[in-house]
Amino acid sequence: MKLIPHTGFLRRHLEAALLLLAARILIGRDTSRSGVVSRRDNNDVWATAERLEDIARRIKRQYK
Repeated sequence: MKLIPHTGFLRRHLEAALLLLAARILIGRDTSRSGVVSRRDNNDVWATAERLEDIARRIKRQYK
């Protein structure tokens, strides 16, 4: 039984949705002036979330 197809519209949108969920989790972990998390690490997490959003956008558009 296949719940997720190997190709097609539904597959692309499910993958994109999972990437966007991961990006939202990373953005939600943004910490302001934390003594534990360095500013550089915080900026790296934010940049990674933005890259995930871009990848999700490209997947939805079939890399066009």
